Amino acid sequence: MSTFRLFYAQDSFGCGECGSLARMIVSVRDDRILMVRQVDHQDQCALMADGWGTDGFTRPEPFGPIREAARLHDEGWRSWEERPEVTDSGRPVDFPQLDRRTHIALYTAGIDIACKSSDRVGLIVSMHGQGLYERRLGLDGPIPPRGERPEHERAFIAQELERQARLTASIGTPRTLTPWAWSAYRLLQVWDALSLFLLWKALSPGAETVIERVPRHADDHRGVPLTVSRIVSDTATIEPYPFSRSPFELPVAARWIENRPYVDDGDLQDALESASWVTAKVRVSES
Repeated sequence: MSTFRLFYAQDSFGCGECGSLARMIVSVRDDRILMVRQVDHQDQCALMADGWGTDGFTRPEPFGPIREAARLHDEGWRSWEERPEVTDSGRPVDFPQLDRRTHIALYTAGIDIACKSSDRVGLIVSMHGQGLYERRLGLDGPIPPRGERPEHERAFIAQELERQARLTASIGTPRTLTPWAWSAYRLLQVWDALSLFLLWKALSPGAETVIERVPRHADDHRGVPLTVSRIVSDTATIEPYPFSRSPFELPVAARWIENRPYVDDGDLQDALESASWVTAKVRVSES
């Protein structure tokens, strides 16, 4: 069993077990490839927010901005995903194959959009962007010294820390905001990680992982681990179970294309434009 780690930019746009920086989620299934846009993945995360909460996992309040942050946390990808690319070998670009300057520009644009929704939404999404460059703010291990990072990454982190300070001052409740923001950020990481596990990493029955430090309430600084186990191709169990209903359907918009090398970007884009939109059905349930 493994501990699920989202991508962090420390790894040269590589990842521990998955990533979340490429234009699309590319999942090879025998003779076909399931292509899911990041903006559709974030819709699935918003569904998880809608269903979050049991006696053992209460919602931090206000919860609305947390749900909205889930819906917008990858919004910067929207324009890019209209024109996905292929690698030198003709395969669709998957996680984590994008240069960092481009990623920073896209994420900055997405955070700007989130800030227009509300200060609290912007704060969470800014923390998410920063976390991609700082081991998810320590959830994936000690944060490396910032001085060791390239200048453009240091500038992005500094930019977001300044933004977070402005947003915090605007919200105006620092004593209660800090535990709320830390819980909100970790909830977004839970939904992001779970969605990627379901759509991309865990394709075979028997796959299992642990999502660490899941908050049970707003003041739960340490959190608890969730064990996620794939039991059949479209269903996973979670223990302890954090959603209000079981089973819980988590559909996501997707397209199927042939599993073959593509001649160039245009060939891939033509294949996607010709492909019908489908609803990929996945669900989670109690053990």
